[in-house]
Amino acid sequence: MPLKAGYLLAAGGGAILLYSGIKGHRWTNVLRSVISGQGIPSTQELAITTSPSAYSSGDTGSSRVTPNLGVGGSATKNKAIARVLAAPYGWSTGAQWTALDRLWTQESGWDNHAKNPSSGAYGIPQALPPDKMGKLANPPTSSATAQIAWGLKYIKQRYGDPIHAEQHELSAGWY
Repeated sequence: MPLKAGYLLAAGGGAILLYSGIKGHRWTNVLRSVISGQGIPSTQELAITTSPSAYSSGDTGSSRVTPNLGVGGSATKNKAIARVLAAPYGWSTGAQWTALDRLWTQESGWDNHAKNPSSGAYGIPQALPPDKMGKLANPPTSSATAQIAWGLKYIKQRYGDPIHAEQHELSAGWY
């Protein structure tokens, strides 16, 4: 009997940590709210409603909804958002993920506020001009979700996949 309670406690703790990380709350605040019976704190989030797969298939994406991933923040959180958005492309694991990670680490360090002082390129994918990514991807919001969705679409349309985009970056110094 105590063994099952331990598993339940570990699963609950893991769920609180996961929720806290995704929503950007301190895990201690979430735990305090749950224990006191107040429920889970809510966060105003921005969402991209068209899935990345809609970009490649040509449909409007009206039947596909990407989960509400928020505006991002740390490199770790931005990479987690990218893995979700890259999955429909087949790029969230293996060599494609490795190439994408290296490419955007080189470009921006996964910082959704990164700005190149000489060119003016902005965001995680370093879009130039930045307004190509849309309003949510630029200040004041600087949504990592919007930037990543745009960047994945750009890579798919221009290079086919992250491996070829990274190869171009390495040979030309830009992608």
